[in-house]
Amino acid sequence: MAPATAQPRCKLLHQTSSPAGLSLDPSTPTKPNYSWNGSLTTDSQVVTCADLSKVSCKKQLEQLAQLYSTCIAENLVPNIFLELFFVLQLLTSKGTTSSEDGENDLEFNQECKDAVERQHFQNVHNCVYFAVQVLDCQFEIISHLERGTLKLLAENERIASFSPGLHARLMKAYESSTAKVSLLLPSSVQSVSFQPETDNRSNFPSDRAFHIFKKQRDIFYELLREWEDNHEKPGWDFERVLGNKIRAMMNHLTAAYNHSHFARLFQKQLIQMCKGPIGGGTSWGDTPDQDVLNMLGSDNLSRLKRLQERFVVPQSIRGPCPPPAFPGCQQFFRDFILSAGSYQFNQHLMDSLCLKILELDGLTLVEHEPSDGEADMDEQDEKKRFTAALMTLRLLAKFLGFLVFLPYQTVEPPSRDLQESAVTLRNQTLPVLDVLKLLRRSILNRRTILTVPWIVEFLSLVDHFAPFLDYYGRVFSLLLQLYRCLVLSEDKEMSFLNKLLILAVLGWLFQVPSVPEELFFTSKVKQEGLMTDTMTSAQALDSVPLVDQQLLYTCCPFLGELRKLLASFVAGSGAKNGGFIRKITPTAAESLTPKPSVTQQKLQVELEQAFFHNQPPSLRRTVEFVAERVGSNCVKHIKATLVAELVKRAEVMLQDKVKEEDANHSKLLDEVCAQLYEEGAQALHKGREFCRLKGPEAVRVLLPEETSAAVLNSAEDIAVGLATEKACTWLSTNITALIKREVRTTFNRMLRVQGPSLFSEDTQGERKGCPPNCQHHAPFPSQIINEIKDVLCIAVGPRDEDEGILYVQLECLLKRLSQTLQCRKFMCPTSEQQLARCTVELASLLVSDRVPIQGLKPQTQKKPETQRGKKNAVYGLLKSLLLVWKEDFWTPVPVQLMFSRKNVGYIAEVEQREWDLFLFMLHGLVDHGLMGNAEIESCLHSLQELLWSSDFLEELETISRIFISEYHVAEPRTRPCELVRQPRGTVAAQS
Repeated sequence: MAPATAQPRCKLLHQTSSPAGLSLDPSTPTKPNYSWNGSLTTDSQVVTCADLSKVSCKKQLEQLAQLYSTCIAENLVPNIFLELFFVLQLLTSKGTTSSEDGENDLEFNQECKDAVERQHFQNVHNCVYFAVQVLDCQFEIISHLERGTLKLLAENERIASFSPGLHARLMKAYESSTAKVSLLLPSSVQSVSFQPETDNRSNFPSDRAFHIFKKQRDIFYELLREWEDNHEKPGWDFERVLGNKIRAMMNHLTAAYNHSHFARLFQKQLIQMCKGPIGGGTSWGDTPDQDVLNMLGSDNLSRLKRLQERFVVPQSIRGPCPPPAFPGCQQFFRDFILSAGSYQFNQHLMDSLCLKILELDGLTLVEHEPSDGEADMDEQDEKKRFTAALMTLRLLAKFLGFLVFLPYQTVEPPSRDLQESAVTLRNQTLPVLDVLKLLRRSILNRRTILTVPWIVEFLSLVDHFAPFLDYYGRVFSLLLQLYRCLVLSEDKEMSFLNKLLILAVLGWLFQVPSVPEELFFTSKVKQEGLMTDTMTSAQALDSVPLVDQQLLYTCCPFLGELRKLLASFVAGSGAKNGGFIRKITPTAAESLTPKPSVTQQKLQVELEQAFFHNQPPSLRRTVEFVAERVGSNCVKHIKATLVAELVKRAEVMLQDKVKEEDANHSKLLDEVCAQLYEEGAQALHKGREFCRLKGPEAVRVLLPEETSAAVLNSAEDIAVGLATEKACTWLSTNITALIKREVRTTFNRMLRVQGPSLFSEDTQGERKGCPPNCQHHAPFPSQIINEIKDVLCIAVGPRDEDEGILYVQLECLLKRLSQTLQCRKFMCPTSEQQLARCTVELASLLVSDRVPIQGLKPQTQKKPETQRGKKNAVYGLLKSLLLVWKEDFWTPVPVQLMFSRKNVGYIAEVEQREWDLFLFMLHGLVDHGLMGNAEIESCLHSLQELLWSSDFLEELETISRIFISEYHVAEPRTRPCELVRQPRGTVAAQS
């Protein structure tokens, strides 16, 4: 939070004794002390019962809570989750003296005491009241936490007694939440298979080099096996046991190509073992706990996993801002690099990491425009691809940062003299990876949700000098500017959880010990334009809801400390031993079914891994590709056949019942859908049959004809199994929602088309919102959208010199647009919004004179007269557009998009710029009530803060001054060449 409030909080948290005996446990200073370990409540610590009637200074506490919440909401604090952790500490604070209430009441009731000097948080009642007020203001963030945290908050007695309204909202959020988060680690890891494309004999200059690489590969896996078997034993030390073996192995890698191949193997094994949650798997085989769990023989794998998680997931509180670490299998790879101490290997590994990062950061992960409907199977596949890419990028970036900043790491912060000399020297070197360029590109292309998390991992390993370097100083400044711009209550086009993930990782970065504390609070932040493309293509990931709670908690495991803090309070309040209450509900044993047991499933997975291990990598890729496409096609086939038949039946059923008087449409829809759900269960049977028929056929077509029959049969079986699992999992989860969505869509369309005839004969032929006597012969919205897009393509895309658009066609298009908008029979909100955006884009191109209008004057006319005629024609088109925006659209037209960087950039690209059309449009927006003067001035001011050429920026400032000086201009008469050169008074007088 702000410096003015950070110091009092630190003083409060570090007070060892107070008149109230208030205990805030554990402690969180502004810059957390990472060596601290929080302790749970013990029997000797009595939890005071918070009482709303004993709260003093309510008005002041409410004002403080409002101010504090505003700082959180506006991203004026370095880490919003650290502040929420602090608020939960206040909520769960304890009092240890029985006389605190009376003493504090006397102290607070001293009227002579100045309000500023009052210590408002010296009793537990005030602390809880303040915390509840803040939680009420920050409910939107809290409602997106995982289900366990919501449950603890909803069951908290203090919230229930201090704010019944907040308690009801929390209960509702908990009951509707499905955000279950699992931090269970994978239990099995396989070695990287032999890669014939890169590791065969032809990739080495000699037989000796090839045999050296194979030997190093064998030694590497022997070391990994030894570490896996012994690293958890007491007294086992990595350097003492494996250090000499690693250095002896590295001494054989004398040639550059051997280092390159081994670095590639090292990277692939790192990805395979560590890209999962909290560093990946913990063992090559089964742990003793796993053996015990496998002996249970349960058929319910999900229940078994939840039970296993309760045993193995750590429960100790580490604080809300843990320092950068290498947990799990990552520890082996970090210690290997340190023990090897090879500059050549480190350089080749950095090169390999950079190439892989650049490849993954540029992937096209989404192939559709974002939609508001339920996610289909392709969208779920896209989320999986995005998650895999993001986790791999974060892992690779962490190790790249470890290698890049390793030579400069120091145990303690250096002195100022040493810092200045080191910064001066290191400013002359270039960075290994241009993260600043990648960050700017991601902001422009709206891909920050993919790029920012891995850049944070990279920067979290910085040494104490790096943040003061010119290059990395600009990176931190841009990240800080992005952090302050991503206000959760604004920019609804970006998914809330997408934004929350970016804010969470950036907030954690600002708390890393090597990042200077004053970085966040500096007032000297270089402002760069953060305008983004308004694209909706596959590159714009920020607008697609790719992040869920599982990914949020996987990338930010420290968020689980919120739940642990609440759980520790529950344990301290109700458990005699002071530990966590681990309630495990017994359930009755289920009857045996033909479904495979956990052991059989595990054995099947291991057999498949062994099969692919001995085959070329292309075989695995082919089988996985077939499984993905067949599974996806299966779902689409079910939609087109079974679901389509059910929808037709529903339409017939609804057709008769909807004519009844006082029909409850919502209830009627639910009743009809309920009758279809049972038949929808046939989707699983049809899906299995589809995969069984189509899977082998696709595998046979894609695999070489020379493939042996045994390999072909195994590949077919695996592909069918994967495709069936993929399709049936989606269908069992979503078939009900899919049927209801399709039936609802059909029902709504039926009401729109037949609505008037269903209820009254007097309204025959009339539509809601249509003009009187409307015949509904207007063009379809989709047709108008396509025609406008054709015009935009000609104006923006490459074209021949003589290619253009007739003025008569444009004029007719706008008239037909007005007719389409007036007849509401076939209009839906999505189509109307798309028309609004397309017309704003068309207006921007007209204003910048980018539309090649033809058919105005004969070609024999002089050029100035031709230009004047074209401009008058554009004036007429703009007037028509303004009138359509004002009169015909029901949805708000996003005219603010005319001031985006892309649309104003159309004018900047013209060599001989003319601003009279732009000024005409500004005044037209004001005159038609589409925008206010102050709003336009604000947009113009924002444009001037972006990075433009000096001459364009000068002209833009002139236009801004002209607009401010005159508010009622119909058609500018100033010549374009004089517009940006004449003084403001002269131009105003001529207008």
